[in-house]
Amino acid sequence: MKEFDINLYLSIISIIIGFGYVFFYMLSGRNQNPLTYRYQKVLNNKILLKRHLILTCLLTAVGIFRYNSLTLETYLFSPIIFLIFLLISNSIIRKIYKRNILIETRNKYSCSPRVNKSAKFLDIFFGALIGLLSLVSPIIMKYDKFDEINKERRKFKSEKHLSNNDYNSQLKLD
Repeated sequence: MKEFDINLYLSIISIIIGFGYVFFYMLSGRNQNPLTYRYQKVLNNKILLKRHLILTCLLTAVGIFRYNSLTLETYLFSPIIFLIFLLISNSIIRKIYKRNILIETRNKYSCSPRVNKSAKFLDIFFGALIGLLSLVSPIIMKYDKFDEINKERRKFKSEKHLSNNDYNSQLKLD
């Protein structure tokens, strides 16, 4: 019977949730125009903003609860990091340009020019900064645990290898 590493699955699930919320939910829309992205709806609707804050706070609470584990569940912090930096950068853009931030995401299959021509350098800079911080911050939070995580993974693999060898040797004896 195969044993599975629960920490690996918890890490994968938290990475999927973190990336899914930021990149596949908030940074997607009906087309490539940033005005159709979901984060624009959140910025324009106070009730929707409160719902997203509650959801991201719940994910963060789970991440805090599991912070000292040997998994990458710090990716559950990605949604709140994204939302906080989105609100901060949006307030800066509102003061300067009197509109919401326009996070430009390029089409991955072409080198097309910007879709929304009113996106300025600050929009692109803050958009890249928000995406980068959402990706890198969870890894930075766990940098001191990487050695321990790797030791635990090696230990699990060696135990699994030893148990498979014991099983195989039992089969040979029978």
